Amino acid sequence: MQQMVIAVAAYHYLSIPMIDIRDLGLSFGARDLFKNLSFQLGDRDRLCLAGRNGTGKTTLLKILSGEIQPESGQVIKSSDVRIGFLRQHPESMIGSTAFEAALQAFAPVLAHARELEILHEEMGKREVSEEELNRMDYLQDELLRDGYYTAESETRTVLAGLGFDDEEQNKPMDKLSGGWQMRVSLAQVLLKKPTVLFLDEPTNHLDLESILWLEDWIRGHRGSMILISHDRRFVDRTCERLLEIEGGQINAYPLPFAAYEEERALRSAQKQKAFAKQQDEVERLEKFISRFKAKASKATQAQSKQKMLDRMDRIVLDSEVSSIRLRFPEAPPSGAFVFEAEDLGKAFADRQIFSGGGFAIRAGDRCVLTGPNGAGKTTLLRTLLGLIQPDRGEVRTGHNVQIGYFAQYEEPTEAERELPLVEWLKACDPKASDLLIRGLLGAMLFSDDDAFKKFGILSGGERSRLRLCRLLMQSCNVLVLDEPTNHLDVVSKDLLLQAMDDFGGTVIFVSHDREFVETIATRVIQVRSGRITEYPGGWDYYLSKLESDRKHAPAETHAAGSPAPGKKRDKGAPALSKSGNAPAAKGNSPGQGLPGTADVGGKAIENEMAREARKEAEKLRRKHEKRRDEVMLGIEKTESDIKNLEAAFTRPEIYADPNESQRVAREKQVCEAELAGLIAEWEDLEAKLASTAANP
Repeated sequence: MQQMVIAVAAYHYLSIPMIDIRDLGLSFGARDLFKNLSFQLGDRDRLCLAGRNGTGKTTLLKILSGEIQPESGQVIKSSDVRIGFLRQHPESMIGSTAFEAALQAFAPVLAHARELEILHEEMGKREVSEEELNRMDYLQDELLRDGYYTAESETRTVLAGLGFDDEEQNKPMDKLSGGWQMRVSLAQVLLKKPTVLFLDEPTNHLDLESILWLEDWIRGHRGSMILISHDRRFVDRTCERLLEIEGGQINAYPLPFAAYEEERALRSAQKQKAFAKQQDEVERLEKFISRFKAKASKATQAQSKQKMLDRMDRIVLDSEVSSIRLRFPEAPPSGAFVFEAEDLGKAFADRQIFSGGGFAIRAGDRCVLTGPNGAGKTTLLRTLLGLIQPDRGEVRTGHNVQIGYFAQYEEPTEAERELPLVEWLKACDPKASDLLIRGLLGAMLFSDDDAFKKFGILSGGERSRLRLCRLLMQSCNVLVLDEPTNHLDVVSKDLLLQAMDDFGGTVIFVSHDREFVETIATRVIQVRSGRITEYPGGWDYYLSKLESDRKHAPAETHAAGSPAPGKKRDKGAPALSKSGNAPAAKGNSPGQGLPGTADVGGKAIENEMAREARKEAEKLRRKHEKRRDEVMLGIEKTESDIKNLEAAFTRPEIYADPNESQRVAREKQVCEAELAGLIAEWEDLEAKLASTAANP
């Protein structure tokens, strides 16, 4: 049956949903992707579609948008539904600048403006008809209603919020990377002011600041949204419910994400128990049928049991990967210091990327490089690796440093393109067993059939996941990772996170995934506005230091639509456009604006909010305690290192050699600076825990 799309009147959102999905069915070959799938999207609903890659999340959005026709079922839409769909792979917009491409969100009203301009030109040449005058009045009303006079300022505001400065907004699209082109597509979707947003992995190419801006925009959006994202923090801050696609069906779960995972584990355990019970019943019935089907006296009963068996709704267990545990090979020992950078500087043409960078990364550090996209994080990584030569300063690599590098973008050779995935990985380590290779491929979302695909036909995301497999087979003591979690679902990301947590070496990475950063990072290096700044503590310390610096810094004017570093914009204060008007995307046009709170009042909700607040406070307290203990261990270790370095000065081979004396003195200075940072972080954590105890 072809899809039926029925337009119905838009009554109050509590009684009529924006989109009503009923008994949807779709299959690919012998595989049922959806079977009798049903749910509703209400006005102002914020839903997250969850499920492993390949369960049909993107396909479902394409069905709801009308791009794909299901084999059965209905998609019933209210008459005022306007869908804005951000795809993972948007259409090319080559031939215009970033600003011009984003401005095409206003294409209908721009066409009206051009028509009005032509009519005005005709008025100067001849007498126009009454019909033409009426048309001009109509067009003028349309320009006012559809925001023509604020279109440019709104466009520049949204682009600024997504990280584009004035120069980048005027760059041709063909000069932008795929990630920046994706941002333009996102800007265009937001500027169209849809009543229903479909966002498919919107944070994959955003830095942390742009993610915070997008969260703020979504919270101010008065329409509905269906989101696909594997970023737990982003989902928790933008969605109200979670719908998991599992076995072609929709299962509803609560948020936050931790509650979803807890509830899912409980349901999985119940399903396992029911499956075991059903298997016992199946075995009992089959034994009865086998024993008595040939006996005339029992034949009728055997047939009855067979019918029971045939009618039984069999429970199918999902393929679980919880038993898989990824491990990096044991890290060989390295010297005390992995990299030392001194007065580092790099420029491209007339643009200074960074200058005056000085820092040291010690063995065992988990160091995250942070800063806006385009600030130079990848350039700094590649400079540390020796792939880019600095214009000034130097990078010293420590003793026995063995590096495993994961790059965001890496083009295969022609020979590699022709290799099946199994052989491509086998070439990395000929001693690796087929069982190990198949396990790695499965954990990184490749099915059994995928194992024999040729490398050359893989998408960019599939190639990234395959390179992570290769890294897991490589013996190294330093991992250098540039956005490793892009294109991974939650399960695969957790497996990688677990492997990195078990890794005994040093980790240097770039990531916009806050959970990943918070879990892994023990120190932060910020690249911003041409400067490299070191923060000798974890992510919480970095954020608190930014907040402290902001409070003590003089007031500054920040880019439109973009919050000050370390500060999140007030939910109730939409960004102003250059004209001084609040952009329509935040409330200036019909159907937009900040959601009210009158319709969500009530004692029950207040109690629920208080309960959630207590849970979050307790979770934060445990996190602070864990980090405080880690910092204390770091203080003890660093103090021990300083004592060993002081003792080294007394050894003849050190004090008699000026170069060795300078090296030891330099290492001692680095350790003392790190100790000061750790003590500051410990004091900050103690203050937070004391405050929590005083305000339970």
